[in-house]
Amino acid sequence: MKLAVAMKGYDKDLVAAEEVETRVRWLMESDGGKELRKCTLLAKEAAIAAHAEGGSSRAALARLVSEWTLE
Repeated sequence: MKLAVAMKGYDKDLVAAEEVETRVRWLMESDGGKELRKCTLLAKEAAIAAHAEGGSSRAALARLVSEWTLE
């Protein structure tokens, strides 16, 4: 989905401070970071729309609740 930055050491007990700094700088200063921020904003807007009145998530939940109450 291109919504995150992988960090070396994430699968261990601790990510080094230098790694966090490197990834944050990349996110803030690079073209790749700019693209990631853009994708994240679009995903946020899509999630808000899905949960809004008449949105797809709300409609799916309403259908599920309807199925549960009919049985």
